[in-house]
Amino acid sequence: MYAPAEDSYLLVDCVGRYTGKQALEIGVGSGLIADELCKNFQMVAGSDIDFQSIRYCRAKNKKIMLVCSDAASAFGGKARFDLIVSNPPYLPDDKQKDRAVHGGPTGIETTMQFVQSAMPLLSQEGRMLFVVSSHADTSALYELAGKLGLKKKIITEKNVFFERLSVVEFTCESVLL
Repeated sequence: MYAPAEDSYLLVDCVGRYTGKQALEIGVGSGLIADELCKNFQMVAGSDIDFQSIRYCRAKNKKIMLVCSDAASAFGGKARFDLIVSNPPYLPDDKQKDRAVHGGPTGIETTMQFVQSAMPLLSQEGRMLFVVSSHADTSALYELAGKLGLKKKIITEKNVFFERLSVVEFTCESVLL
């Protein structure tokens, strides 16, 4: 399970600005972000590939609908979420020694998988928030977002230790017209 750190708290600060009916967190970890979502959303769901994270989160907050699955695949396209958030593994590493922090060779592969799995679940006016690191090569992510018809906006940034963390918001292009 990923222990909350500066990146988690950065996303919590952003999540508090959003409201709606349904929200989804991909990779609930400790449940910190899902708990914040419960304050402004009627229904909150979460997924994590680590069953221990699901158990821990369930023990803390019974209001969150939790599923042990990879990304958002278990939700199957039936649900529509107003907000989908994730603090995915984002550090580059070819060997992905720690799946909680290493997001693939360029650091962005896991995030790209999350975006692709979340896209069918996003309501027409929904938004997605993801944490990205200056150590990751985000060019492929932004290219994918463009192909999916998503508009990118940096919500906030913070320098921590040896990197710059950003929270990126994706919205459907048609929403912004």
